[in-house]
Amino acid sequence: MIMAKLTALVTVAAILYIFFLTGRVGALRGKTGVAAPATTGDPIFERAFRVHMNSLEQLVVFLPVLWLSVSVIGDAWSGLIGTVWLAGRIVYASAYMKDPAKRSAGMLITMAATMTLAVVSLIGIGRAFLAT
Repeated sequence: MIMAKLTALVTVAAILYIFFLTGRVGALRGKTGVAAPATTGDPIFERAFRVHMNSLEQLVVFLPVLWLSVSVIGDAWSGLIGTVWLAGRIVYASAYMKDPAKRSAGMLITMAATMTLAVVSLIGIGRAFLAT
């Protein structure tokens, strides 16, 4: 039985979001004629590719601190902050596809959520060391 249901749901949603971005990159390869392994050649494809890669880069940091935070602040708070992270990624992607220069708000939302989870996790780890 999964105890951290909301955090698990956010995890699956984040992974499904990455699958969505993967599909968009693949579809745009065909539409724009950017054949693999090329990653340049059409501005729309390049934007989609960067959104996908940046989201993967962020996911690698996000998932560990998301799950570490559950033992410190619980499932509801971790799940809520994880939802904010996912919303930030969506804002980032939407803005980046329209105008890469306007991606900052989404990136700030994403980073704030990740940093919050990281700080909470560090506090929990520190408390665990002090308790022993």
